[in-house]
Amino acid sequence: MHKHDYNFRPKPAFENGIFIPSAPQPVIADIEKWNIFDDVKFLRILMRNAIESTGRLARTQKFVRGKMFGQTHCTISDPELIKHIFVKNHNNLKMNRVRQSVLKPLIRTGLVAAEGEDWKRMRHLLTPMFTPRHIRTFSEGMRSTIDTQLPLIFQKGAEIKFTEAMLALTYQVLSDALFSSEIDSDKEDLLHAFDKVLMTMGKPDPLDVLNMPAFLPRVTTASGRKALKRVWKTVGKAIDQRHAKLQSGEDVPLDFLTLLLEAGDDEHAALTKDEIQDQAVTFIGAGHETTSHGLIWLTYLLSQDLKARDRVEAEIDALDMNGVPVDKWSEHLPWTVACFEEALRLYPSAPFVTREFTSDVEWEGTTFEAGEAVMLNLWALHRHYALWDNPDGFIPDRFFGEKRKQINPYQYLPFGIGPRVCIGQRFARQEAMIVAASLFKQCRFEYIGEAPPWPRMRITLQAENGMPMRVVRREKSA
Repeated sequence: MHKHDYNFRPKPAFENGIFIPSAPQPVIADIEKWNIFDDVKFLRILMRNAIESTGRLARTQKFVRGKMFGQTHCTISDPELIKHIFVKNHNNLKMNRVRQSVLKPLIRTGLVAAEGEDWKRMRHLLTPMFTPRHIRTFSEGMRSTIDTQLPLIFQKGAEIKFTEAMLALTYQVLSDALFSSEIDSDKEDLLHAFDKVLMTMGKPDPLDVLNMPAFLPRVTTASGRKALKRVWKTVGKAIDQRHAKLQSGEDVPLDFLTLLLEAGDDEHAALTKDEIQDQAVTFIGAGHETTSHGLIWLTYLLSQDLKARDRVEAEIDALDMNGVPVDKWSEHLPWTVACFEEALRLYPSAPFVTREFTSDVEWEGTTFEAGEAVMLNLWALHRHYALWDNPDGFIPDRFFGEKRKQINPYQYLPFGIGPRVCIGQRFARQEAMIVAASLFKQCRFEYIGEAPPWPRMRITLQAENGMPMRVVRREKSA
């Protein structure tokens, strides 16, 4: 990590009409001269903002290997190698211990953190809930929630923290779909609790990176545990109330909570209350966080690229929102979808996919050994110099029309890969397009930050400054 300024923040620019947002520059590091001092420097960056640790080699080569604190680490950026490891050899992988040290305290047995037979059972029971048929049934409810909340959250002329506003909106959408609004009395408390949890527990503790014993206290996460208990308590109360209604024969909404309580078959035991609680917390955290930040970055990019924004607005204005079924909106918004996909390329909501090899894996004369850590750095993959033209530029046209088909399916992975691909991606994509169409139909946003927004990783990729925006009501929608 020699001769690199971690405090350098390049200004955004336009080059040949293409918007280049401000973002961390790849670290130039000499792997052969790496030493304990580099380990310590790297650890400090990892604790501050893991995305800033991305090396230039990860954006230029097929894979990069090195050692940190005694363990071999490999970052892979080649589509065929990614397929070979994460698809063909997924049975030779397990969850990375540092990743699990972050997620397990938050979601316990939640699907994102579950492993082995527990994961297989959970995935089997949860998959039917995320079929296209079920996802479509939520579309009208999503629209109704959004139409109700938009004028309350995005008021004309207001100067807002767009991150906070979008999280509130997507939380409400998810709350209605998951709990039919039965936890809304605690909405503000839950939103603040989730924010507290992510800020304090959403990054690895130095002791976890150093593989220190579990009995040693993790000081960096202590303040978030109380907030996490509030989340569990609120969700647990909702589960108890819904279970009592089901037992008494009352009519209940067919939302995700009901589906969780009724999950189970002859071969797979029903979910316990603790398991339902963990899945619900996982859905809330993963669901509203990932969709929100994708939309937040999209809105910022459109606030800078006015030609792309004008085209989005024209496409949305042409959509007959009352005549076209809500779940079909995205089919009529190909440019808006392309802009969202490009936003997820530049700012993948969950940038790191980390595993460890449980047995040796061979690839073109290279042996990846058991015990070696392997990382799929989506920030590096989505900005790889060999895979993308002008990789740091906002170019939605990459995902528009026939050009979308030219993208290798293993070079663009915003929702993960392999058997553990995000189970809720259909829900997230549907929600994102309904929010985008409804929001941009009525509002336009002007970025008012003193400095460009800076991506910061706290499990999800967030805007460090909360994305300050001014709300401008569009005359066409008035």
